[in-house]
Amino acid sequence: MKRLKNILVTVIPLVILFFIADYILLVPLNVKFEEGFNLFFGLAIIVCIAYFYEDVRYIFQDAVKGKPIHFPGKKVKGCVILLLLIYLGYQVSSLPLFLSQQYRNLIGDIETKEFEQEIPEMDLKKIPTVDEAYARRLGDKKLGEDVGLGSQVYVGDYTLISIKDSLYWVAPLEHIDIIKWFTNREGTPGYIMVSATDAQDVRLVQEDSKGNPINLKYLPSAYFNQDICRKVYFEGNMFSGLTDYSFELDDSGRPYWVVTTYTKKVGIHGGSDATGVVVVDAQTGETNKYSVEDAPKWIDRIQPQSFVINQINDWGWYKNGFMNTLFAKKDIIQTTPGTNYMFIDGEWYFYTGMTSSGSDESTVGFMLSNTRTKETTFYKIAGATETAAMKSAEGKVQHLGYEASFPVLLNIENEPTYFTTLKDNQGLVKQYAFVNVKDYSKVGTGETLDEARTNYAKLVFGTQGSLLDSSLGEHKTIEATIERIGTSQTDGNTYYTILLKEHPELLLMGSGTISAELPISYEGDPVKIEYIDGKNKTKTIVTFDNLKFNQ
Repeated sequence: MKRLKNILVTVIPLVILFFIADYILLVPLNVKFEEGFNLFFGLAIIVCIAYFYEDVRYIFQDAVKGKPIHFPGKKVKGCVILLLLIYLGYQVSSLPLFLSQQYRNLIGDIETKEFEQEIPEMDLKKIPTVDEAYARRLGDKKLGEDVGLGSQVYVGDYTLISIKDSLYWVAPLEHIDIIKWFTNREGTPGYIMVSATDAQDVRLVQEDSKGNPINLKYLPSAYFNQDICRKVYFEGNMFSGLTDYSFELDDSGRPYWVVTTYTKKVGIHGGSDATGVVVVDAQTGETNKYSVEDAPKWIDRIQPQSFVINQINDWGWYKNGFMNTLFAKKDIIQTTPGTNYMFIDGEWYFYTGMTSSGSDESTVGFMLSNTRTKETTFYKIAGATETAAMKSAEGKVQHLGYEASFPVLLNIENEPTYFTTLKDNQGLVKQYAFVNVKDYSKVGTGETLDEARTNYAKLVFGTQGSLLDSSLGEHKTIEATIERIGTSQTDGNTYYTILLKEHPELLLMGSGTISAELPISYEGDPVKIEYIDGKNKTKTIVTFDNLKFNQ
């Protein structure tokens, strides 16, 4: 009876504490997850201590009095040994030492394809020139324009999404603190949208498509049952793994939270793998759960990036078993540092380079993994890593001190090419760079995309007959007299707009870096200009020669 009483006295408050802790910590109640196992294991230890309380108390009393310590009987020893075996067994149950092939197979079948045949060329207008850091800067600036609103909320984490084939960074407005949340329980008034292809397109969206005000009620910065993590957990997901809380918009612009559900597929607690998503309306809290196959089409990301990269690394490391990774290291390949996104034919993909073990600046190929289905393809291409390409682009403009953003992989006339932006120390994009993957010494830079791509084409394809140049428009050369010349500033860069006396229908534009003669040219000067006769009304200047200085 005394032992039973000890258990009841211990377990009843323990159960109360358990529910309080569960509400706060949101631990998955499943031993497949280490947090859940540790919770249950801790409870088992406490129950055992309560059951053998009298035996344990005598040990301490003998120790305090200096008497010989009489260790507990076989039941206590058996309980301790059992708990120890359970703990050790759990820890080794999912080690790659025993299950390396299961880890390797978790990514699924990986096809090997030709880059040139599978990856389409991308229109210049669809190249993502705004990365997350730049989007955050632009979004903060937009919010700062509303002084009253900026003191109430801040811009949350950004998600890269597509809406009708247009790419955007989107982020919710979050409560600054618990006081602001308490005084505005109806939610924050909207979200930020930043175009990933046009830095001038930055929006603070506060109304839906029907003109109704937007109030985001369920957020990471909210409290109690409005906390999005707690909301999802207590909607019947207490036994599942939950991760990757992404803020997304459907095709009408309505905001949702998309949360990945996952389980463990290797051993007891190894090999995290996505099973579906929980979709929560950020305004009403309406919640729906979907499998990977049944998820709405507007959801861009189901697979967490960390899961995919870990699985790709396991695929590359364990080809010849676990012991090979320690000693021979034969045929081991691994991902390069850093990942990015690629948007191809309406689908999103995780992109990462692959390098052999121990290699520093060279790749053996690239992996593309679908962000919804995890379907993964390997493209064998020997070349430079993303880091090496960034250094090469920075070296091209080292006198300006610009830093390169993490690159995007493009297909430029069947040439694998890295694209990166070059930023100043304020984080503003000053130039663009195209870097050839196979020969990263070939770098084309410019203050406009057209200029950078044209300079890249000259290096890769040669000045004459460049397929790349013709894809932008026919190159034409003209001699005429300047009728008018004007300047404009964009992000600190100077651009010159020229009208010609003999050809008033032409509107020509080029950056000041094209020629040293351009900034010192005036109305009435005779000039020779090479430009791209593209579809745009404004034609891009490729070369500029003021004939006055040749006389």
